[in-house]
Amino acid sequence: MPTLEENYYAVRSSGVRIEWPPRPQLVRITGPQRIWFLQNTITTDVETVDVGQWVESFLLEPKGKVFAHFRVGILEDEVWLEVESSATDLAERLESMRFRTKVEIESVPRTHVTVLGVGAPSIGRPGQTTLDPAALSFGGELADVATADLYTEDPGSVTALRKFEVAPSQIYEMLRVEAGVPAFGVDYGTDNLPQEAGLTRAVSVEKGCYIGQETIARVHFRGHINKVVRPLKLADVDPATALGRDLLLAGRKAGRITSAVLSPRNGSIGLGMVGVDAAQDTVLEVDGGGSATVGPIPEGTKVKAN
Repeated sequence: MPTLEENYYAVRSSGVRIEWPPRPQLVRITGPQRIWFLQNTITTDVETVDVGQWVESFLLEPKGKVFAHFRVGILEDEVWLEVESSATDLAERLESMRFRTKVEIESVPRTHVTVLGVGAPSIGRPGQTTLDPAALSFGGELADVATADLYTEDPGSVTALRKFEVAPSQIYEMLRVEAGVPAFGVDYGTDNLPQEAGLTRAVSVEKGCYIGQETIARVHFRGHINKVVRPLKLADVDPATALGRDLLLAGRKAGRITSAVLSPRNGSIGLGMVGVDAAQDTVLEVDGGGSATVGPIPEGTKVKAN
């Protein structure tokens, strides 16, 4: 059986696949008012998304905190949401907002397989979503690594998957942290605004009203955030015991480690919810020993001017 390191390098030489444990992850929306409904509910301007493309989005609480984060795949006659948290919870929340809108909303159980690296674009090109009798796919990227997420009732029927060896989910986690991609429920959660996740790209301040827009617009036009998910380079810190440890600057708490991995290429690295006052390349003390060098604030994040 290949080691973690061998699986990691196989991503760039031959590609690998990860078979995830079953969990509800898809919401299907149909009906003549499906785009209108989403346009007035979620954070992304879905009216500008072409058929066959997907876009990142949030459903927010009325005060702007995150309820769910997902990809929105626009197809000819339906919309699919690929959600990081519970699809059942998201479907129920959307259903409670439907009122008399002509849409049908359902969570759909499917087996989830992710292809990483070489060969992934042949299954799903970055930014594209497709649906055929065998599978629903979302093509994406993690930094320089192509990805394709497939949802199918029978993975064995998808012949394109057979050429990829199965790898452990830790490989995906390594690549995610290397790419600086925050995960809902891990690096940020329901106590955070989208901007604090570093995902300003997934919110619109120009389209019409949606739930939580007032807070989003206030931060964008008149305010700023005080903390955001940022990359970390760890020194003398064991990633296996790093999660949840505080980051200190001059003895005062400046943040917290939220993800940590040992990367074959980059060593001990992580992500953390860190105050925006810590400049890039600031070395923070890690509570319990070691240090963390802070990476940049994500592009597009509104912070207080110096």
